[in-house]
Amino acid sequence: MSTLEAVFGMASMLAFFSWIALFIFYPRKWIYRTLFSGVFILMAFTYLFYIVLGLSGGGEGGFSSLAEVRLLFESDEALLAGWIHYLVFDLFVGMWITKDAWEKDINRWIILPCLILTFMLGPVGLLTYFIMRGIKLGKLNQSPFHPLT
Repeated sequence: MSTLEAVFGMASMLAFFSWIALFIFYPRKWIYRTLFSGVFILMAFTYLFYIVLGLSGGGEGGFSSLAEVRLLFESDEALLAGWIHYLVFDLFVGMWITKDAWEKDINRWIILPCLILTFMLGPVGLLTYFIMRGIKLGKLNQSPFHPLT
């Protein structure tokens, strides 16, 4: 097994178990500190390492077209960094969902599908949470910040 495959597996497992811990312990403040100060920092440094390796090859690519973005992620290091990017940001959104649900007294079992969808499909899970949140609050025009405006 290559180092990149090992890092991919470890990052994926860390994210997976972080999601499980988030669901189980979301009413506890320590879970947010642990994820934010531990998991995110570790994943961010791992991301930084691999994105520098992946993009320092002097290859083509950019952000002006889909074809240029594809070229940016041609190296396995950049692709791994992109995967870690998704894992971290989706987990951060999951943390926001659980914290917001806790503050609004939304049952954990109601948000479970939202968390699973956020883990698997990112924005679809967040959209699902906003719909469920809107039903609970009785208004679909919402703000993600407290207090609602």
